[in-house]
Amino acid sequence: MSETVAAEMINFARVLDELREPVAVCDATGQLIYVNRLARAFLGIAQGAALPGLNLTQRETFSQMRLQPAEDGREEYFLGGVSLKGCERETVSVSLAPMGDGNYRVLFEPETDARLAPIIDQIDALVAICDGRRQVRLANAALTRVLGLAPGEDPDCDLLDIFAPEERPLLRVAASRALAGATPEPVSTRLVGSDLPDGGELVQVRIRPIAPGEGAQRRPMRGLVVVVQPSQSSLEELKRRFARAEELMSLGQLAAGVAHELKNPLTSILNYADYLLRKYRGQLFDPRDGERLQHIIEGVERIDRFVRDLLNLAGTEGATLEEIELHGCIRTAVGLCEVPLEQHQVEVCYELAESPLALLGHAGGLQQIFVNLITNAARAMDGPGGRIVIRTRVEDDEAVVEVSDNACGMAPSVLDRAFEPFFTTSTNGSGSGLGLSLVGRIVEQHGGSVSAQSEEGSGTTFTVRLPVLPTA
Repeated sequence: MSETVAAEMINFARVLDELREPVAVCDATGQLIYVNRLARAFLGIAQGAALPGLNLTQRETFSQMRLQPAEDGREEYFLGGVSLKGCERETVSVSLAPMGDGNYRVLFEPETDARLAPIIDQIDALVAICDGRRQVRLANAALTRVLGLAPGEDPDCDLLDIFAPEERPLLRVAASRALAGATPEPVSTRLVGSDLPDGGELVQVRIRPIAPGEGAQRRPMRGLVVVVQPSQSSLEELKRRFARAEELMSLGQLAAGVAHELKNPLTSILNYADYLLRKYRGQLFDPRDGERLQHIIEGVERIDRFVRDLLNLAGTEGATLEEIELHGCIRTAVGLCEVPLEQHQVEVCYELAESPLALLGHAGGLQQIFVNLITNAARAMDGPGGRIVIRTRVEDDEAVVEVSDNACGMAPSVLDRAFEPFFTTSTNGSGSGLGLSLVGRIVEQHGGSVSAQSEEGSGTTFTVRLPVLPTA
């Protein structure tokens, strides 16, 4: 090495040491050639120890990470999560600037700023801080809860993994544009891990670059801040649920009053009609009087069933919970539906999970779920040859029960209102419109969910999801 080159390197080293930022120089392979005092302290490199190398295997992503050219025309690149060997820090975020001689100026930056944690925890929206490779380095308390993590535990995953696969390409493009300094449009998607139905909560995701310094100290983008908020349609769904809850509350108050007013008179009418039928059967002046009394009894029993459904819909939270074996509960419910199944000539087939499924619930309520679904399916059959298939399986921590029929199916307008109280398509007065509402109510009380899929002419499938007890 000539004295001139050596002198230039000494002068260059002095210049770097005077900088108030952790700066180094590396060659094209990522091997550090020189680090200033702040960089040595930042990386934890012992005095006299060999300099580590940067793992620049992600250099193919430079085109995505390219920043606006500086005033002198040089380009700068940002990489997050770069691994190191031979020093205390395992990963760092760096910005690289070509020096024109095949080497790069390296500016080291922390992966995340711990001071942000208490700030973003105060935000109601879901917030994540990501590095330049989209790795989530910090999540606020709201996002941590939704993802099912322990307090203070960060996801430490790719940002895209939090959201539904269908929109991940759009999110990838949005993240790349934000890292390049642009302001991408919000992306509508679903949040994976949410407990809402249909695979998660519909949300809007806004991705922005973490603001660099200003003025002469302007720095490359260090990463991303991601804000996740409920979409407008999700808010409308919450409003609809709240309105339904208020409606059911009012319905419960009404049901309690109706029950007290009707129960005693109905019992008296039923008892007296049954007494007269048994006492004077075959002895009445008109043979049709027996049929008239029988119609009275049937009418009163129908009103009594309606009142019971109304009371059940109002709530049974006080019921004693016990361990229930799901398959036995389903078979009991099928046995209770023997009359409508024989009347409509419907066959019931089972495709049950091999292992028993244990639930914590109210036996009568669980049986009522399947009695109502099976009865509705039987009544929907147009003629002989009807078939109901009951399937069970386990998904994650839920028991999934599908009740499928080959009946006429439902039109979209009917399907949308299927669980609405008092809605019925029955024209002969056989339905009160409370059966499916009661199903939804009981399933919710057991911490589960119910949904329906139907196509006109192809039948209907109701899917019930209930929390399953862990196996020993």
